[in-house]
Amino acid sequence: MPAVSFLPFLQTVPVGTRLITLTLVLLSVVGQGLSILAAQNTPASESTYKGIQLPWLVMVPGKSIWYPWTLLSAGFVELGIFGLITSAITVPLACRYLERVWGFKELLRFTAVVVVGSNVIAFGFSWIVWFVLGQEDALFGLPYHGLSGLQVGFLVAFTQLIPEHQVQLLGKFKVKVKSLPGIHLLISNVLVVVFGPSPYILIQFGFFVAWVYLRFFKLSESGEFRGDRSETFAFQYWFPPPIRPYISIAANKVFELAVKVKLVQAWEEPSGNYSLLPGPGGARAEAERRRALALKALDARLASGSPAVPSTSSSVSPSAPSSSTVPSVPVPSVTAPQKATTTGDVKV
Repeated sequence: MPAVSFLPFLQTVPVGTRLITLTLVLLSVVGQGLSILAAQNTPASESTYKGIQLPWLVMVPGKSIWYPWTLLSAGFVELGIFGLITSAITVPLACRYLERVWGFKELLRFTAVVVVGSNVIAFGFSWIVWFVLGQEDALFGLPYHGLSGLQVGFLVAFTQLIPEHQVQLLGKFKVKVKSLPGIHLLISNVLVVVFGPSPYILIQFGFFVAWVYLRFFKLSESGEFRGDRSETFAFQYWFPPPIRPYISIAANKVFELAVKVKLVQAWEEPSGNYSLLPGPGGARAEAERRRALALKALDARLASGSPAVPSTSSSVSPSAPSSSTVPSVPVPSVTAPQKATTTGDVKV
């Protein structure tokens, strides 16, 4: 009988993917083991939540101020067997693709930003609930833990890279990648109502942090600009069409405020004028505008079922490799964009 070895398979897995998966498995096993031991030593008369005895490993808002590293470590602790198995399967698959597209450093940076960012928002949310409603469970109740926030962040990244790629759910339903984050958020809303905010509300926070990072802060491969300025990645397109105009108005107001306080850079600002977030310049803005028009035209053709016509005037290069071949789409000629007078002229 030939010997079975996992070494050839492991050699095909990138280093960053192995590091994230190994961290997840080790911290989860330690957390589950210590939770079981702590539960056995706790008197039956004392009601306690699973994991609450580990404030140095998972995030307990009332105690995490003394253990700040839990803002990162809590994201890699799954206290349930089902959650651990699910994460151990999905995370390597997502990380393997993203690491090959982004690279080792960017994958780790994105993971840390989403995990820490979602936990920071959850920490602040819990304290606000305590101040407003006086509920001590918000601070010392269910701890925040798990990779649910990072998993939805991966879906946001896939929406940016391969939005039109189709996946098959339950062997029957075909869904485009760009629809998966919305489905995930809908399920999380139900879980929050039924089981409470922790840890399922991390899905909403992880979605928001991932989108903000990819939209405004992620450095391009060339290092010439930050963020994704394409119209198809605007915040309003995550919502149903009837409410998109209202979301656009609110999002643009927030964007104007963020520009004023120097958190982000105005779209029309030329490259190099803002040292924190170097802008794309006129050529990059034109390229992003043409890319947005091409993706909208592709969506229209796919929806109508008509075959794509090869482009003779221009071609569009996707910002990242896709798992399937995308037909070329004719892009209407676009004049050079005029400099906007206010930041509200663009869709955030």
